[in-house]
Amino acid sequence: MRPIVSKIIVSFWLVTTVISCSAVPDATVAVDNTTIINANYIGNGVQWDPYQLDYGAKQLKISSEDWQKLYSRLDFMIPQFIRVMINTTSVMENGVLNETKNYENIAPILEYCQSRSVKVVLGDWGDRMVNSKTNTISEQHLKAAAKYLDFLVNKKGFSCIHYYNMINEPNGFWSSTDENYELWKNAAFYFWSEVKALNLDKKVSLLGPDIAIWKTDKVDWITNSVKDLDHAIGVYDIHTYPSKITVNSGEYTSILKAYKDAVPTNKPIVMGEIGFKFVEKEDEALLNENIARAKAKPYASVEDSQMFVYDYVYGSDMADALIQTVNAGYSGSVAWMLDDAMHGKEEKNKLKVWGFWNILGDEYFGAKEEEVRPWFYSWSLLTKYMPSESQVHKVAVDGNQNLKAISVSKEGKNMIAIVNVSSQDLKINLTSKDLPVLNQVKKFVYAKGKLKLEGDHIILPNENNLKLDLKKNTSETIPAEGLLVLTNFDY
Repeated sequence: MRPIVSKIIVSFWLVTTVISCSAVPDATVAVDNTTIINANYIGNGVQWDPYQLDYGAKQLKISSEDWQKLYSRLDFMIPQFIRVMINTTSVMENGVLNETKNYENIAPILEYCQSRSVKVVLGDWGDRMVNSKTNTISEQHLKAAAKYLDFLVNKKGFSCIHYYNMINEPNGFWSSTDENYELWKNAAFYFWSEVKALNLDKKVSLLGPDIAIWKTDKVDWITNSVKDLDHAIGVYDIHTYPSKITVNSGEYTSILKAYKDAVPTNKPIVMGEIGFKFVEKEDEALLNENIARAKAKPYASVEDSQMFVYDYVYGSDMADALIQTVNAGYSGSVAWMLDDAMHGKEEKNKLKVWGFWNILGDEYFGAKEEEVRPWFYSWSLLTKYMPSESQVHKVAVDGNQNLKAISVSKEGKNMIAIVNVSSQDLKINLTSKDLPVLNQVKKFVYAKGKLKLEGDHIILPNENNLKLDLKKNTSETIPAEGLLVLTNFDY
């Protein structure tokens, strides 16, 4: 009997070993290629404003070499949607518009966008456009803003400017409107009347209301804008700076949908600014760490910096936020922001550290600051492979809330992206009943220790020329705090 018993024991051991070693998935990701969430995606991009250049003790300029470096890095990203904000008062002298003043600061940005067919949102931060204390608008400055738009679009030929954003975040106490909807509406109305008088309304529409939100309590700004200004607004938008816990838990999706649902079905809504702030109690330790890092950085604003831009986790968190935004039906997202050197805070040499880099690192802030930071690569992958006019398909993720996914297509090419915001690797089954077999697929893995880099700013595929047949379950491992991108777009 011993040989039989031994065989039984060995067989049992083999079976249990195979079961324990088999790749039991943590979740299933199912692409529904027949259900379209968005039939005409505008695209993703970044905030790119004219540079500050005056740092108190030192006046700087962007060299031609640095402009070329910026262009090359953005050419890898292939942004489709860029927001450019100015103060019209900065191009006025003694209350009169001087169209050529500081033109050299904005021209290279718009020239890039024009040459690459990037859709641009131009706008005014709101300085002196209104007076919240007297509850009045400044017709003088609003008229100048319209004339400056006419100068850029008609005289300089920047047809890349599709939208105009009148007053940044007007629902905020920090805004020139001081939370006053009626004051913002009156300013937008007057500005739009000036745009029409210049026959610009066929070329440019308003983007608004451009409100900053954290919860669902500001939806009335959207509903009121629809009631009062829908004839002028081409694209609706909001700004979000959610806490990490809000996004990673998935609560962010329900907040986004409340604003999306308030927009007319024939109009798109986009994310005009997106970044992370640690505003919830669950993220208090991260907030304290952020403050400590900013204090330790000689030029970082303690009041307004996101010091986790140096960490890989910021890239996966931004991917999480973007994926939820896309799946909520939004048509584009603008990351805050391109470059530390654009904006100061508190003092002239204290910068808002939020960027992919600081292009003036070599000149002033330290050479290392000019290097590309990790989150550039995750945002670039989700910008480059979500081209304008893409279709967004429904994706179901079952089994683990730390995973989110999107699927997009255009002209027979596809991209699938899956983010894992947990602290451990997760295995998935990737499946689809109706997605055709994809050939020549590139596989990118964004995570610490996983990037395959080349040169100054290029991420290479971890694997190339793959065949992806999701009618047969495909197993993938998504690294901890990582992003997987599978695409057969041929660039």
